[in-house]
Amino acid sequence: MYIVTDTHPWVWFLTASPRLSQKAKSILSDPSNLIILPSIVMMEIKYLYQHKRITLSFEEALQQVETSENILLHPLDISVVTIAPISLDIHDAIIVGTAIQTAEEFAQTVSLVTIDKAITDSKLVPVVW
Repeated sequence: MYIVTDTHPWVWFLTASPRLSQKAKSILSDPSNLIILPSIVMMEIKYLYQHKRITLSFEEALQQVETSENILLHPLDISVVTIAPISLDIHDAIIVGTAIQTAEEFAQTVSLVTIDKAITDSKLVPVVW
């Protein structure tokens, strides 16, 4: 299964937060799933940590990416920019654009782990929560 994750579910997964739904936790912890991490998620983690809004540091999150075999860090490139929906705010658009682009690239259904109402309501990608 191919999974893109939004920032807060990823932070909650890495910090074992009870805020993460059981379904999201199960999907993110399954080593047979490919977790596609948009680069904007890493930037948001860096920003949120520096502003003391989360306890997970950028370095800790990066270490998880670098040591896991089923995590793919996806860059913000022109293919994502081209396909990203302008109907969402910029961060959400990049994350949704990454999901749409990777679905096309891998010719697979790609689900997005998010609790974000705007993304869910947009119905642009399959959402897991």
